[in-house]
Amino acid sequence: MKSLGFAAATSETGPIGPVSFSVLLVLVIAAPLMRGGNRQIALIVLEGIALAFLVAIALRGRYWAGMVPQGWPRVPMALLALSPLWLAVVYLLPVPAAVWSATAGRGSYLELLDGAGIAHAAWLPLSLAPDATAVSLYAGIPVLAAFLGGYLARMRQLRTLLQVFVALSFLQVGFGLLQIATGTESVLYFGSYGGRPVGTFANANHFANYVAMGLAAYVWLGWTKISEARQDYTEGRAPHPPSRNMVAFWIGGGVLLVLGVLMSRSRGAAVGGLLCGLLAFALTLTLGSRRTQRWGTTLAILATTVVAAVSMVGLNFIVTRFELIGLVNAASIRGMLAAGTFDGAAYFWPWGAGWGTYAVVFPRFQPSALVGFAEYAHHDYAQLLFEGGIFALLLMAAFAWLAGARAVLLTRTAMRQRRLGRLEMVSAICGLGLLGFLLHSIVEFNMHIPANAIAAALLAGVFLRPMKHDEEGADD
Repeated sequence: MKSLGFAAATSETGPIGPVSFSVLLVLVIAAPLMRGGNRQIALIVLEGIALAFLVAIALRGRYWAGMVPQGWPRVPMALLALSPLWLAVVYLLPVPAAVWSATAGRGSYLELLDGAGIAHAAWLPLSLAPDATAVSLYAGIPVLAAFLGGYLARMRQLRTLLQVFVALSFLQVGFGLLQIATGTESVLYFGSYGGRPVGTFANANHFANYVAMGLAAYVWLGWTKISEARQDYTEGRAPHPPSRNMVAFWIGGGVLLVLGVLMSRSRGAAVGGLLCGLLAFALTLTLGSRRTQRWGTTLAILATTVVAAVSMVGLNFIVTRFELIGLVNAASIRGMLAAGTFDGAAYFWPWGAGWGTYAVVFPRFQPSALVGFAEYAHHDYAQLLFEGGIFALLLMAAFAWLAGARAVLLTRTAMRQRRLGRLEMVSAICGLGLLGFLLHSIVEFNMHIPANAIAAALLAGVFLRPMKHDEEGADD
């Protein structure tokens, strides 16, 4: 069944009704507008929108029956979905000071207070900076809302969501081109350091990571449009097969998004996000229909797309970011940050310093060779261990369990059928977009940028969504 546009998308029955779907769209649109949501006022607005969405779907609880198939691992899903709540209990519920002092890494803090003659409370929360932990857990509300949006949305709603996300990605690229064209001192940077495009973000890496995820969503939309046109022709509903102009149009859009990633000169986005976006493109060519392309043809199309994008920015413009000296310097700084972060994680193991406390607690572990203030570890997984200890490991294990099960299911389906249907394809492509985000997070802090975390959570919800509940079926 074809998408009937916004009106049809909001008329679906299910947990996400017209009102909640409209609120979800507002969340997706608002997320990147002010420094990627990484400002206090912007984040508060996003949290309010997300709460409105969660309340709206909670009021439609009668539609939840049957949304989760039998045998689906509900415990890992509950651990992830309820994490803001149970982490608040773990880190913010006060415990006796004697118990707190005996907890790994905390005794020395009370000794310092006692030595200075400063009184402390008889009961203390596990977090070393409770206010920072509360702020961090509140920031998880929009991420949860986006995840549930991708997980519960019907197919037509999902298509509209991804269309909006892709449109925002194109707008980011267009704005980035304007920033480059108007120079490093342009007012379009809004006070950020000029030179590389940042769009509405504060950092070129976060800009590129967002656009790379948009590329994966764009691949699915293009494949859906072309495959539907081909199916209409096959079944006699259209007089002609998909035209070459249509195919060229969609490929041209992909080239523009690839250009956006490349012009950012973000090494992590190019190696992680862009690679996964191209893999998504290859997946549609090889498993997207009964008439799949040969690998040689697939590689030729991918190479043409990349060459076209590279030719627009210049090969030297890209290659200079991968010069040995630059790579060594960046690796040295990030390596020292990661080493200090892992030292801190070991010191506070197994409980961690508390969610959101990194900027406050890390200076104690910062290597002397590092100059300045490190607000983030530039290694999201190291920072998660520093702050969350065994609980962060539990969350990562729960997601790995779900992601691994879904990857096995998709692989078995592809091997058995030699193709992927509509539901399997959107899951696989969004999974690849999410993989690019996860790979980039090894050297960045994209998980701490609300717009990127919201986009990744939306893709994660689609990747893990049930395969059987959608009323449109999985036919192609």
